[in-house]
Parts: sequence; structure tokens; C-alpha cells
Amino acid sequence: MSAFRPALCATFAAGLLLAAPAAEARFGKKSSDTSDSKKDDDKGSKVHAATPIRSSPREEAPSRPPPSRDDDCCDTAPSRGRASYSARIHGDALLAAAELLAIAVDDTQPVDLAVREQRPAQPLDVRMGLNVGAMGGGTAGDVFLGIEGEALGFAVQGTQLTLPTDDGTSGTDDLRLATVHLTWAAVSTDRMRWRVEGGVSTAMAPDITFVGPSLATSLEVCVAGPLDVEARVQGTAGTYRQLDASAGLALHLGALNLRGGVRGLILDDAGRVDGVQHVDRFVGPYAGAGFVF
Repeated sequence: MSAFRPALCATFAAGLLLAAPAAEARFGKKSSDTSDSKKDDDKGSKVHAATPIRSSPREEAPSRPPPSRDDDCCDTAPSRGRASYSARIHGDALLAAAELLAIAVDDTQPVDLAVREQRPAQPLDVRMGLNVGAMGGGTAGDVFLGIEGEALGFAVQGTQLTLPTDDGTSGTDDLRLATVHLTWAAVSTDRMRWRVEGGVSTAMAPDITFVGPSLATSLEVCVAGPLDVEARVQGTAGTYRQLDASAGLALHLGALNLRGGVRGLILDDAGRVDGVQHVDRFVGPYAGAGFVF
């Protein structure tokens, strides 16, 4: 039962979003009575030129002077004898070293094979997909990419919201959300995978752009054959507030995944645009497809 607790929490969060009242003002957008006279000052960036590190030239080892040769002709025969003896000594040493090297190679080869058999290369899983849905009287598009090994990985997700204007004027309001997370699979079995995520999130509204720390958790549980239950909750606190919760089903058809469910989203700019707090609450269904390699 403990395995389904995160999924129940995500469903409960989505239910709270469904019960939330409609937004009265657009997130990250100035009120109609607020002047647009404030402009951000451009800040010049300074570039620090790095000084290359020069390595000192390598000093050449002095060559040894050639050995002196005696002028006495009587030393010719003994010198040939000494050269022959030295050659025999060096030859025996080389043969002994070659034999020792061959023995060492023969002894270590089975050990290397055993080590390679005990340490197989860990495969990487690549997840990507696209979801579309209805939200807040408009449309929502969501793309995601995740790459992970046995436990660690990273995930990138982006959302595009196209909504009707909150003041009744013609046109639309666009909101763009993005998260970049490092992921860790706290539990990973054949039937369940629970991830803990952390990173940064961004929100681009009509009149402001936010960046803040982000935490998330996701759960995938196999319930019957190729059918899985998926749930995910992501939150941001700090410069702005964001709560993104979704829950649904996924059907695995080989490398192809088909999914659908419900998603809830809360966005709060904390009055950082014009001193007036703007909060948006959205709930709607989604459907999509993806691939797993």
C-alpha cells in the first residue's frame, strides 16, 4: 500500500486544484491601471580575459660522453672479450625479462576477464514525449526528455500555455514554463520506479520572467501487463510560487508509450510585477505519446 501513497497524494493535489476558484488576474501580467513607464536597465557584462599558462620547456638530459679508448694496441683482444661477455649478460637478462613478462600476462588475463564479467556496463534509458491538453479555456502543450542510468539521471520539461486574455480584450496570453532537474531513483524494481528530483524552474509571463529552485517527485507503478499508473508533483517557492500535479495511465506498446490523465497547475507571482498579487489556477485533461529507448 505504501507504493501507491505518492500517487494518492498527487491525485489529492489535483482534486484541490479542481475545487479552486477561477483566477481573477493573469499570472505575471501588469494590471490594466498600472503604468508601463518602468523599464529595466541593461547591465553591461564584463569579460575577464584568462591568461594562458605556459609550460616550461623540457630540459634535455645531457648526453653521456663516449668512453675513452686506450692507444695501446695490446688491449684490443681483451676489449673484444669484455664486449662478448657483456653481450651474453644483457642477452640473458632480456630473455629472463621476456619470460617473466609472458608469465605475468598469462596469470593476469583470467583475472581481467573475471573482473569484466562482474562489472557489466550499465545501460542508459532515454525517455521523450509530447502531451497536449485543454487548460484554462485555452490549450497546453508539454514536451519532456529524460536520460537516466540505474539510479541517477536528469530530466528536462517545457510547457507552453496559450490562454484567452483575462481582461476580455482580443488576443491571447502566452505562458512558458520549464524545469531542469537532476533525478535519483530511490526505489527501482521491475514493477515500480519512484524518483526524487531537484533543480531549477523558470516561468516566462507577459511582463516578467521568473527563475527559482524546484523540487519534484514522480512515480510509475505497473498495475496489469503493459498498463502503468503515473503520477508527478512539482513545486517552486521563492521569487514566485508554482505547483504542478498530474496523474494518469500509460500503455506500453514496446518502445511506444500512450498516456492520458488530468493535470492541475497553480501560478502565483507574489505581487512582484506591479505590487498586485496575480494568481492563476488551471485544471484540464491531457493526452500524449512518447518513446523509451
